[in-house]
Amino acid sequence: MKVFGIAAPMTGSGKTTVTLAFLSRLKNSTGFKIGPDYIDGGLSSRVTGNRTWNIDRWIQGRAYSSVLAGAASKYDYGIVEGVMGLYDSGSPINLSTYYYFRKFSIPYVLVIDVSKLAESAYYIAKSFITRLTLGVVINRYASHKHLEMVSKPFTEHGIPIIGAIPREDRFTVPERHLGLHTGQEMDDIGEKASLVSNYLDMGFIDDLPEREFQQPSPATISGGGKNIWIALDRAFNFYYADSIWALERIGKVNYFSPVSGERPENPDMVYFGGGYPELYAPELSANHALSGMIRDYSESGGNIIAECGGLMYLEREMETESGVYPMGGVFNGTVRKNERLTLSYTQLKAVQDSLLFRKGEIVRGHEFHYSSIADQGEKTLVNIIGKGIDGMDGLKIKNTLGSYSHFSLNRYSKRLERKINGH
Repeated sequence: MKVFGIAAPMTGSGKTTVTLAFLSRLKNSTGFKIGPDYIDGGLSSRVTGNRTWNIDRWIQGRAYSSVLAGAASKYDYGIVEGVMGLYDSGSPINLSTYYYFRKFSIPYVLVIDVSKLAESAYYIAKSFITRLTLGVVINRYASHKHLEMVSKPFTEHGIPIIGAIPREDRFTVPERHLGLHTGQEMDDIGEKASLVSNYLDMGFIDDLPEREFQQPSPATISGGGKNIWIALDRAFNFYYADSIWALERIGKVNYFSPVSGERPENPDMVYFGGGYPELYAPELSANHALSGMIRDYSESGGNIIAECGGLMYLEREMETESGVYPMGGVFNGTVRKNERLTLSYTQLKAVQDSLLFRKGEIVRGHEFHYSSIADQGEKTLVNIIGKGIDGMDGLKIKNTLGSYSHFSLNRYSKRLERKINGH
């Protein structure tokens, strides 16, 4: 696999736009996203038609190094999109884009937003140019005169200009309270990416070497005929690819759309990921067949994992600007919208056993939401880092586990397999 990265001096520079543009031109390609972001990965998957993989050693543990290796044999090209600015981390351990690029010797393209810069763009960029830098993409220039002013210092200092993208609204991916719109919501994202790709020079890719990545072997799972159902639609689409990969090794993965009124058939496990259930509260509330089935399944001891948006759906009710809507009713809490974003890596201690975790275990995840939950139900996790539900998380009823934190199921795949198989 030929692989390269996309980085920038700061967030909002256009990394996602450039990543999607490159992917739109490369057949049999896949995207990788450094950090816990689901939305960029969903957009990449919509463009390529292939799974996008997060790389995050906080959440995935030592298994993070297996992600590139696992994909290398399946695809011809891989593009690794960075997180925030090149050196940004803000964590107890180094989680910066540059850490991963240096760890795996990944060459990268630097994206520079020049909308408020001219010659100064070079002097900002040079602090982010290293031996791994392939060149720069000049983004959001206003005119040909502006582009000439920006380009001159790069040319004089021998920095290749791989692309130059004008500032045009048609190239913009729309945003909302949690970030960019998701791939499930953007039918035209492939067209947008293809338009932007016309401003990129793809020639450097021919000179990239074919790469092989060494990996530790994934946890051996026996597999089998267990039916695993995953909620997937416009309301629920935040999933780590390595979590889905783990579930595929355990059993047969099926998908259903709660928004469309669908429900799982003969499940051995149901997985509700994150997303935007608050935007589809009327449709979800109207799906009485699903909510009744999920309550019965939970009460019978069925295996359910619900993360963030999934947890919000399993609560008794959700308050939105248009009214209060009954939800799944597995848990007995109320979901309310917050004006302030909760965004954090999380570290938690298990205070009792649950479907995924053992008492006393320290686990790591990520939370990302504009909501709060009032629920006095039994909780199995206490936050060391992160907010959760008033400092606790991991709501539990029998074999149902609901959390504000998102986790890598691949990290706990052997344990989950035993639970699903009744051991």
